[in-house]
Amino acid sequence: MKSFRKAVLTAAAAGALSLALAANAQAQAPHIPASAYRAGEPDVITRAPEPLQATDARPFHRAAFTAAYARAKRPAVAVLWNREYSDMLEQNTLSQARVDSVQARYGETIGLAAQRRGLGVAYGEAAGAAVASTTVSVGESKTSQARRTGPVERTDLQMRAAFQQTMASAGVRLVDRNVVMRSLAASKKTRGQEIDSQQIEAEAIASHAQVLIEVLTTRDAAAPLGWSVFVSIKRMADGVILAEGYLDGEQPKDAPAPRVKFEADPNGGYREAPQSNAATDVGRRMGEQTLARLGEALAR
Repeated sequence: MKSFRKAVLTAAAAGALSLALAANAQAQAPHIPASAYRAGEPDVITRAPEPLQATDARPFHRAAFTAAYARAKRPAVAVLWNREYSDMLEQNTLSQARVDSVQARYGETIGLAAQRRGLGVAYGEAAGAAVASTTVSVGESKTSQARRTGPVERTDLQMRAAFQQTMASAGVRLVDRNVVMRSLAASKKTRGQEIDSQQIEAEAIASHAQVLIEVLTTRDAAAPLGWSVFVSIKRMADGVILAEGYLDGEQPKDAPAPRVKFEADPNGGYREAPQSNAATDVGRRMGEQTLARLGEALAR
């Protein structure tokens, strides 16, 4: 009984001591002014909101695209890079005439002197002629489609190469516009037919490609390179729009996390390297997001 009473008294003393220590610590706590807190910032226990993504970027799953592309019997694709497949149906012909007139004049004076009755008399005889020559030059010139603006050539070529290489590495059968156009034009010229570039372009693409992809660059200050692209995917057989998208080259937020890369930290050690926004990386991501749309359209 005495041991039980002793245990109870010991526990009560320990509890009282804990309460006293806590009260003493609270009384000695430093005063922190309100200015020291993170005013206007999210609470540390609340995750900051995700930044808004201006584009409808979608992740690319290679296996899903390969399967959909194979089921669609691997259609050939023509890519028009920063060139609009416009409604200009034919080239207008302008006739120009130029008239050049050349006039040549020459003259000669003949002087004679004679003595008459001791007086010297001078008189002259003038002879001259004028020749005029007129040349008429007639020529014809054909109007062409207006060229779109884009990044500087080096950046544009790097983006284009990375975009098309990404599609080719995924197994897409790419058709070159210029090659098929020149081949068709050569055959028409051999048969003596008139050549019109708009008609040649339409015939050549329609006969060699089943899908047309327009990639039009546009200025975008929020994009990594200052340029974004508008992509439009069309079926050549009936003109149906399969998919469209506005891409700035950013990594989709729900895409699988890429392999983490590290770089030397100036303060010592290593740190995680930020995402690369070089022209080749931006072009590759645009190509992957275009393939994602194409795969979804072919799977429907």
